[in-house]
Amino acid sequence: MNEESDKNADFRIDANGQWYHDGALIKRARLAKLFADRALKIDEDGRYWLSTPFEKYSVVVEDVPFIVVEYMLDDGVVHLRTNMDEIVVLSKGSVWELRDGVPYVEVRDGLFAKVARNVFYQMVEEFGQFFESDGRKFALG
Repeated sequence: MNEESDKNADFRIDANGQWYHDGALIKRARLAKLFADRALKIDEDGRYWLSTPFEKYSVVVEDVPFIVVEYMLDDGVVHLRTNMDEIVVLSKGSVWELRDGVPYVEVRDGLFAKVARNVFYQMVEEFGQFFESDGRKFALG
């Protein structure tokens, strides 16, 4: 595997979860989803990479790679959907953090999603400052 093949590609994920390659927005959502699902990794130093068995490209991430765009409540369990259509089920083992009053959740393997402002406001309106999912209490502020 090439160590850092940055000279061939420039990837960036902006604070709204939009993916860019060589400065241009990746308009094919399925392509961005493929990168996010299969190749996006974070290393022990907090650097992001698109990593395949054959190539490795650094990715500049302005905040976190994912945005929570919807929540659903099903039988006492909150399910969060990201901008990449990944579902995060909030359970006792979930990593949920407040950063400057904004909730973030671990999607998988150290990769986090920020709860979008409109989703945050919907959750506060429905639940108040705290909510419960799978028997665990989560803070919204």
